[in-house]
Amino acid sequence: MKKGQDQVSSHNTAPDYPELLHLESGILEKKGIYFHSPSEFAREHLFYPFFGATYTCVPPYRVHRAAGEVSWYMFMAVLKGELHIVSELGEEIARSDDVILIDGRQKHFYYVEKETTFQWLFFNGALSPLYCTLLSQKTIVHRSHPQVSLLLDTILNQIRENIYDEHRLSAYLYDILTRLARAPGSVTGSPVQTAIHYMKLHYTEELSVQELADQVSLNSLYFSRLFKQQTGESPHAFLVNLRLHHAMQLLGNSRLSVQEIADKCGFSGSSYFIYAFRKKNMITPQMFRKFFSISGFKGQAQESPLSPGSQT
Repeated sequence: MKKGQDQVSSHNTAPDYPELLHLESGILEKKGIYFHSPSEFAREHLFYPFFGATYTCVPPYRVHRAAGEVSWYMFMAVLKGELHIVSELGEEIARSDDVILIDGRQKHFYYVEKETTFQWLFFNGALSPLYCTLLSQKTIVHRSHPQVSLLLDTILNQIRENIYDEHRLSAYLYDILTRLARAPGSVTGSPVQTAIHYMKLHYTEELSVQELADQVSLNSLYFSRLFKQQTGESPHAFLVNLRLHHAMQLLGNSRLSVQEIADKCGFSGSSYFIYAFRKKNMITPQMFRKFFSISGFKGQAQESPLSPGSQT
């Protein structure tokens, strides 16, 4: 087989995926399937592709997978035509430049009703479940992302030619996920944007979810659900992070005490402020401030048994 020939790539075998390699009817042309065997380091720390291809299909092409049939995630990018996808969210249609993100662990079904060309790629990584949950709360079809098909093409080509760098492959996959996560219009002009603007003006005050919901004339439960769908955080978590952001500015640029900063940033007390700060940043406000102090950690260094003055 010649290198790059549009058949199953010979430099990697796929003993783990036999149930996915059946010959589906309706495939007019295929480029692939190309396989990648990720290293142990990649499996533990990176995003990594498993295998993928580019298909041109006509009816009766269809694929049905039961829940739990696979444990990976899947990108599909439509290059031409229409791809129908049925998931727990119902049926959607992806067209040219649209991208589908599928949780392979969930039941799903896709098919074509006319000639359609699309790329597909199975992938995984430690953060994949979180991203899939974040990006699939309202839809699994993400509209108008022409750059994603270019990134998928790059990944598939590098796997085919066996010239890949796993860190670069991980970066490509991360790039795709972040492009989908920052899709334009997801927050802009919505009640959530109005609520965020209100929080930025009133974060020093005591704010409740009900008050925020009242500002945008929504039921508090619906508002909370909508807010998390569009930001990935609850209103309370977003507000705490907003307060912590301003607290960090004051820690680095003022001589205010921790108690004064807690009061100025809307925290109910210094104890909760210290707890929230440490939970998010893994250090206390006092330790954070030392990074910006002229003396820095000089005091601790003098007391350390490893400091020059204490050596014997």
